[in-house]
Amino acid sequence: MKDIYLDASATTPPHLDVITKLKDIQFECWGNPSSIHKVGVIAREILERSRLSIANKLKASSDELFFTSGATESNFLALKAVSNNLDKGRIVISSVEHPSINLIANQLRNEGWDIKYWPVDSYGIIDLDLLEEVLSPPTKLVSIIWGQSEIGSIQPINLIGMECKKRNILFHTDATQVLPCGLIDWSNLNVDMLSASAHKLQGPKGIGLLMLRKGIQDLLMKNPSYGFKNGSIRSGTESVPLIAGFSTAIDLLNEYIEVKDNQTLFPVNNVSKMTSRLKKNLINNKHFTFIGPDIERLPNNLSFLCHTESMIPIKGREIVRLLSKHGVYISSGSACSSSIQGPNPILVAINVDKTFQESGLRITIGPWISNDDITSVSNIIFESLQTLELKKQ
Repeated sequence: MKDIYLDASATTPPHLDVITKLKDIQFECWGNPSSIHKVGVIAREILERSRLSIANKLKASSDELFFTSGATESNFLALKAVSNNLDKGRIVISSVEHPSINLIANQLRNEGWDIKYWPVDSYGIIDLDLLEEVLSPPTKLVSIIWGQSEIGSIQPINLIGMECKKRNILFHTDATQVLPCGLIDWSNLNVDMLSASAHKLQGPKGIGLLMLRKGIQDLLMKNPSYGFKNGSIRSGTESVPLIAGFSTAIDLLNEYIEVKDNQTLFPVNNVSKMTSRLKKNLINNKHFTFIGPDIERLPNNLSFLCHTESMIPIKGREIVRLLSKHGVYISSGSACSSSIQGPNPILVAINVDKTFQESGLRITIGPWISNDDITSVSNIIFESLQTLELKKQ
């Protein structure tokens, strides 16, 4: 039986078109894009064509798009570089952010910023009843993850962005898990800054983007730290092959996400259909309790708590290792915090009972998954959990 990879939120296998593009560029256009001779000029032309192609697909201007090493660096630059150009006050983040945002927030707290966490409900959606409180002075900057990778919850970013704009508060969102599910219309977003990574959408690792409105760029130019100049927000030589590979991965996306004030509507495609089918197959499994929202969630994400039929918690790591032996690969949380033992902070944030805070599991599906894979996975999961149940009796 073939291996079945169901951990798309951690990373994705690069598409064959991306691999081919990387090889061709490495072979033919290996020059430094900052060099003014022919070899460098060719590399610069490919870089800028790739930038323009991505910008066009995302309905943005090419001068609003900056390349980074990935969403973690984009998140760092969005919060750190911008906060360096603001008078100190309050930064608001949600209680279900990616570990990279929490890390930056802790650093900024040590530098004198007030960090406020915006609580979420039991589905992982921010509490809008607290909007006036969290956006009151001295809030200067808000960063809210658009799609939560572990429990799938989608935040109403356009509504948040509109309220931030009314109050002259800068707004950043981490769209890393959203972009693989459909193209983003930047021109229709109430967002000042947006982060994403290529490797979540079958692109290469080591390349991401940070989208910045012109007003943010003007702010950064007042104190041009981090190499913000000439179309770049970071020092060093740009990786033309990775940027071209990112552009190729974006080209594989064809349908747009529709964003309303408090809704994100994803296109219905094969991935969402496969996800729905797997959920139907697993919904009556007595070993699972599904968590996260039913509707406002990432269309490729299934998340649940694992336990025996008598509701005795089973650690998610135990299930991950068991299924891995059968060639099925899922996860027990964010890959960026998977090495950390103890309660899952996202499950803590949504008030999961303490005894189940290490029992989370996540399945995230990509376009390589077939109907046959869904059937096989459903059977393997059922049989594996039955075996585990017998061992625990």
